[in-house]
Amino acid sequence: MFNSVIERQRAGRLGTGVWMSIALHAALFGAVLFISARPPSPSEPPEPKELVLRVAQPPRVAKGSPAPAQPKAATAPRPRPRNRDRVPARVPPPVVDAPPKPVEAVASIDTSTSTDELADPGDGVPGGHPEGYEDSNVVGVQYVPGLGPGQEGTGTDIMPFGSGMTPPRLMGSPGIEYTHQALAARVEGTMIAKCVITVRGDVTDCRIIKGLPHMNESVLDALHARRYTPVQYQGRTVSVSYVFTLRLKLPR
Repeated sequence: MFNSVIERQRAGRLGTGVWMSIALHAALFGAVLFISARPPSPSEPPEPKELVLRVAQPPRVAKGSPAPAQPKAATAPRPRPRNRDRVPARVPPPVVDAPPKPVEAVASIDTSTSTDELADPGDGVPGGHPEGYEDSNVVGVQYVPGLGPGQEGTGTDIMPFGSGMTPPRLMGSPGIEYTHQALAARVEGTMIAKCVITVRGDVTDCRIIKGLPHMNESVLDALHARRYTPVQYQGRTVSVSYVFTLRLKLPR
């Protein structure tokens, strides 16, 4: 009877211990699961390490004299441009099949009272003529060369062309021809010649006052071949000293 009571007590203690052990193990297992299920705490980033940069010292350069200056390169002189407009002094004459056409020269009438060149002032009477008579004091009248005291004009005396005279009119002219030398040198410009127009209208005693290269003789020949109407002065025909101004242009 006592044995049965003891066995029952032992059986009750054994059952209680088993349950306690199971509960303890379950609690431990749950704690382990809880701890393992927690997210790990964020770890702080490590502090960066300080880097030290060491620069090697450059070599020390020795002191010396400055380098000599480099010589400047010599510049070649610029070539002078050629003058294309310059006319050569001598040009070979061109081949001309036919003689050049005569160039019409324009003669201008000099209306001044005297066409003579300027002379140095002398001891003459003011207002007189440079070629007048030293023993005369008459001024203000037309000077007639070769007319002495007590003489009258014969119609063959030469008077300088001036006011009060009828201008001569050209009646015939062969024209002025360019010479080969003048054509080759391309001569152009103004010429001045002084001639005598007689009472018959002939042109004589011409001389060049202002000429052009290679054209003086040709112009003199053309003037001597001209014919003009005689000059009238105070109702009579007179011979006059006349100045021709000729403008020459190359034939086109």
